[in-house]
Amino acid sequence: MPATISKAEEARIERVIQAAISGSWNEFSRLTDAPFSNDASMMEQFADSSQRLQEAGGNWKMNSGVGIAPDGTRLITTTIEAPPAVDILLCMHSTSDKNDSTISIWTFNQQLSWD
Repeated sequence: MPATISKAEEARIERVIQAAISGSWNEFSRLTDAPFSNDASMMEQFADSSQRLQEAGGNWKMNSGVGIAPDGTRLITTTIEAPPAVDILLCMHSTSDKNDSTISIWTFNQQLSWD
């Protein structure tokens, strides 16, 4: 049986999207439980994704999936499809599917298409 998104992970995804729509870097940066590996890079990713989501005006479809690492931690991948704009990929890491999981934002950037 495939892993599913936990309630805590789903809530965090929603809060990330809302922070991006509002354009609030301060709110977005508080949504990661571990420091970003590169603040400047994440700030650029946020600015670009925020602008794209604002331009889409809520006209998008989201799909999320969970991959389980050998150590039991979880990679949460959310694709935000907003045609005709470029899709956005949000990747987060979660320590477990429990409510007290540590959830970290890893990337929030446009999804490249190789078509």
